[in-house]
Amino acid sequence: MLSRQFVRYGVSMLAMFASAGAAAAQNQDPNGSVASRPGADNATTPAAQAASDTAPPDPANTAEIVVRGVRASLATAEAIKRTAPQIVDSIVSQDIGKLPDNTVSDALQRVTGVQVTRGAGEAGTVLVRGLPNITTLLNGREAFTGTGRGVALQDIPAELIAGVDVYKTSTSDIIEGGITGTIDVRLRRPFDFDGLQIAGAGRAVYSDQSRKWGYLGSGLVSDRWETSIGDIGVLFGASYNRRRYRDDDAFDFVSNPLAGSNVGIPDTVGGLYTSGNRQRLAFNGSVQWKPADNLEFYVDGLYTQYKNTYAVDFFIGLPKAGTVTATTTYPNFPFLANSSTTTNAYTLTSKQAYQNKTDTYQFNGGGKWTTGHAVLTSELTYNRSRLPGRNVITDTSFNSPQIGVNFDQGGTPRVNLTGVNLTDPTLFSIQTLFDNHSVAVSRQWAWRGDLLYTFDDGFLTNFKVGSRYTTRRATSQATASNPIPIGTPVPVSSISGFASISPGDLVKGALGVGSFVDANTNYLLNNTDAVRKIFGQPAGDRPYDPNLAFFDDEKTYAVYAQAAFAFDLGSIRVDGTAGARIVNTSENLQGNGVSSRENYLNVLPSFNARAKLTDQLQLRVAVAKTLTRPEFAQLNPLVSYTSNGQTGSSGTAFTGGGGNPALQPIKTNAYDVSLEWYPAKATSVTLAGFYKDVFGYIQTYSQIEAYQGQTALVSRPRNTGTGKLYGAEAAYQQFFDFLPGPLSGLGAQLNGTFIKGTTQDPILGGQQRLTNVSKWSYNVVAIYEKYGASVRLAWNWRSSFVDSYNSGGVQAGTIVADPTGQLDLSMNYAVTDYLSLTFDATNLTDRVYHDRFKGVNAVSGLYSSTPRDTRTYDRTFEVGARFKF
Repeated sequence: MLSRQFVRYGVSMLAMFASAGAAAAQNQDPNGSVASRPGADNATTPAAQAASDTAPPDPANTAEIVVRGVRASLATAEAIKRTAPQIVDSIVSQDIGKLPDNTVSDALQRVTGVQVTRGAGEAGTVLVRGLPNITTLLNGREAFTGTGRGVALQDIPAELIAGVDVYKTSTSDIIEGGITGTIDVRLRRPFDFDGLQIAGAGRAVYSDQSRKWGYLGSGLVSDRWETSIGDIGVLFGASYNRRRYRDDDAFDFVSNPLAGSNVGIPDTVGGLYTSGNRQRLAFNGSVQWKPADNLEFYVDGLYTQYKNTYAVDFFIGLPKAGTVTATTTYPNFPFLANSSTTTNAYTLTSKQAYQNKTDTYQFNGGGKWTTGHAVLTSELTYNRSRLPGRNVITDTSFNSPQIGVNFDQGGTPRVNLTGVNLTDPTLFSIQTLFDNHSVAVSRQWAWRGDLLYTFDDGFLTNFKVGSRYTTRRATSQATASNPIPIGTPVPVSSISGFASISPGDLVKGALGVGSFVDANTNYLLNNTDAVRKIFGQPAGDRPYDPNLAFFDDEKTYAVYAQAAFAFDLGSIRVDGTAGARIVNTSENLQGNGVSSRENYLNVLPSFNARAKLTDQLQLRVAVAKTLTRPEFAQLNPLVSYTSNGQTGSSGTAFTGGGGNPALQPIKTNAYDVSLEWYPAKATSVTLAGFYKDVFGYIQTYSQIEAYQGQTALVSRPRNTGTGKLYGAEAAYQQFFDFLPGPLSGLGAQLNGTFIKGTTQDPILGGQQRLTNVSKWSYNVVAIYEKYGASVRLAWNWRSSFVDSYNSGGVQAGTIVADPTGQLDLSMNYAVTDYLSLTFDATNLTDRVYHDRFKGVNAVSGLYSSTPRDTRTYDRTFEVGARFKF
């Protein structure tokens, strides 16, 4: 109901005010925004540099217009979009330390065509046009976390960011990679400011499901001086935040029949609390030196640290581990149980304690020399990321006289235990230990050099050539996640400090299970040797399993050439870029007894053109080939196996997961078109369409393989066959300045995306939906900014999508997520020019996530739709203050 109301509101406002806005804009210069004028603060950003190649602003537009807050950020973002050579959407910081949302990922979800996945108290994976295969850059340079291809955007503090550009089409001078886009995070530098800047912010945040407080703090100092050796600028920024979070999950696992039965019963049913204490620390430094007007040198550095200590309190019901006395089936799916009753039921709880950490560095040095019509740039970058992690897991057990389960009570399982007190430690015994640790390290050196030559007049406006070389080594080592049995079970109550009581009210009480006994998180992490002794294991960490180690050396060599052009087609001005990037990739992958070598050369042409149909209306077209390499972890040639145990006839003795050294890069042919209307400053209406031929998209599939003379259901990433991704985007934003009095502070942003994506199933053949792709998504943002107050109320929604395929079992093997939406609020009040008070709230509607096993079973060919997960998340409420002078 809420989403429909927002849509009706947005459509009505668009119809009422589009014509009025156009009339009000007749005497305004469309190129008069702060961002587009010479000497603007963001003139040194990659977006502004790119824009200047094909669309230099009019020097006559020099009247100073002071605009702040959301309006200013939207106006600047609009100017970047309007003048860039490719199709791009941008987010610009409202002020120092103030993105429109509290994290980069949160802010990106408002961009047309972008969705995010949520969990652990924040927005996580960013999807551009439905897919996660994007390239992430920092100030135009490649950046990554661990053995991944991209950086974890949530690790970069929003307080240090000047803006974020989402490039939806490519040009030859941008680093290759990304099926659907490239995200460039622009950090602040000292020459962005006129002189001394000191700014800081602090916030306290309350998470309602975890019932815990956290806090965030940041600061920035920047200054520049005119000296006898030239203009020098120095900037230093820092950020620290600590967040407490809790996610709840109730689940039905895959269904398999008992021996002698044709009715599938879930192997497990239960729920889990995930409670975490996450800390992030970041430092950003930059030095710029301009000894002459035509010469500049710079050194930049970024350090981010991520720590996450979290625990999973797991209740695991085993409906078949006892005497099944009764079952009922779904009326429409008689081969699947929708309820069961079991007596003398063996039941588990489990505590999974994790300590994860990431240390990531990027150092960069370079220079820029302008001589005549030519600009020479060169830079050297070093990236290093290290991810150590460990976990200690203990399973505890008890016998329930009876357990009854309704596997589908309104989309969530409902468990009824009788004759047992789940908070009585004397009923529980210690059963199994999992003791694991891992480390992933990645190092890279990258060099690039570029030459830009600008022509005075003629068809060609400039010409660019450049080259880039990288060498990267990614390593990963881990222990195998195999269960260590205890021999003789030990009562939980016999070990002082071992037991704890889990949180309560799991998924708002829907599961029917509240608090229960399991191990204490701090005991497992701080007394690990004592836990090992209980299981007869030696002290100290287990040695890494050589079968899980891999070492990958990758080198890339790239050259490109690109020309920018402009000409008049009658009264229509046409400009754009055309070029090609040639990339050679060399991979040398080593594992325990296995190796793989790959070398592939790719030519990636690109073409972007813009026709200025009027002063306010422009049409863009773009064509390009793209290349996206597999993640390093996906290339891991080794598999980790786990015994399935005896919980019914699962069909296989083991499950396993690993990589695939035979993976090939994903290739696309991309075609884009957009129509953009800019009737006034911070006002725009845009329409875009895209079509991509996708070759060899990578998705994870499970398939039965042989292992130790038995069968195992092994999940691996695999290249699919040919596929396609196509869709359309629409966006509108406007401030209604023509309204009288206080109403003139109203504004709105509306955007929506339609996407369809299919690819060929590499196991069964035929076309199937691409995972993660929602057919529909939209954002509705209501804005009010006047009298020092700034308010944004944002509703974000996406339709259902496929989570994964081939889950196993006799039910449907495809997991499909239900539609979901979230409402967020951001408020800011400027007490003075130097001090602002802030209030932010997320997940105001307290959303609930559901997904289902839905579709046709690959073996039986039977259709079914039954619940899998129900998840609930924190609502957060933040209060804080920002200052600058």
